[in-house]
Amino acid sequence: MSLLQEISISTGLGASDVLRIIGTAPARYKVFPIEKRGGGIRLIAQPSRELKVLQRLVLEERLNRLQVHKAATAYVIGRNISDNAQAHKNNAVILKLDFENFFPSIRVRDWKTYMEKRAPDLLLDASLLTNILFWGQIKNSITPKCLSIGAPTSPKISNLVMYEFDEIVSRAAEELEIAYTRYADDITISGPNIDSVIKLERFIRNTVKELKSPQLKINEAKRGLYTKGQRRMVTGLILTPEGKVSIGRQRKRKISTLLHKFSLGQLAISDVGFLKGMLGFSIANEPIFVSRMREKYGSEILNKVLATEIPTKDLPHPKR
Repeated sequence: MSLLQEISISTGLGASDVLRIIGTAPARYKVFPIEKRGGGIRLIAQPSRELKVLQRLVLEERLNRLQVHKAATAYVIGRNISDNAQAHKNNAVILKLDFENFFPSIRVRDWKTYMEKRAPDLLLDASLLTNILFWGQIKNSITPKCLSIGAPTSPKISNLVMYEFDEIVSRAAEELEIAYTRYADDITISGPNIDSVIKLERFIRNTVKELKSPQLKINEAKRGLYTKGQRRMVTGLILTPEGKVSIGRQRKRKISTLLHKFSLGQLAISDVGFLKGMLGFSIANEPIFVSRMREKYGSEILNKVLATEIPTKDLPHPKR
């Protein structure tokens, strides 16, 4: 069944209506800026409601069938930030790299190269898929250019397009007997000594220069090299000198303080929302700590926090 037929049947729209939406899809985005946590502005391009329906359909019926490299730990069912950190917990030296403007740097040509090499079945609907998946970037442009930050399909497409890069770097890492993972635009390398880690960094930099698709750029401001004597954080989690993955002492102290206030009935509803989120984060990444909190404050208190319904207006605004 063609993609056009599949969309028509799934949405109940006629073929002409589907083609009308797809034909102007690259322009069907609401664009707005948000502040980056480290300074600067990031452009979010949010697809329209009707386009998002098509994107989710393509994601479920076509893209989710395609294989993502094992080194990619973001946006993959069954993989998370803990898996990303666990891969490096036993190594003495950690190196972190970051790609600039990751989603917008992935262009239509990169997607076409991927399809030709790894998913030739998609080439039959290449034009329709490209319009659905790629943003026009310039206001009102109906010519697809790049991935947007905001489309539900962008994370999956980025992982697919990065398959060759992940494979090349993973093979080099295995030869050096060190670890490599990629969480979206964040690269983590770890090994027993600085020399081996720097050697892989040089290889990665050469690969970035030589690889024609996608054309990536390393953000030099975010490069970081850390040893066991330093605070080592990987995708928001702390690697301890004992070879464990932790949510970190600061978070633990904050959670304990908030639980104490909650037990006394002194916690504002917005702070309850924050505490509930942090407990969920802890359950996913360091459940032993949550068990200790249950022993200290009682399961009734923790269960009450986790069961609290937080009105949307009272949720703390996320820092980006």
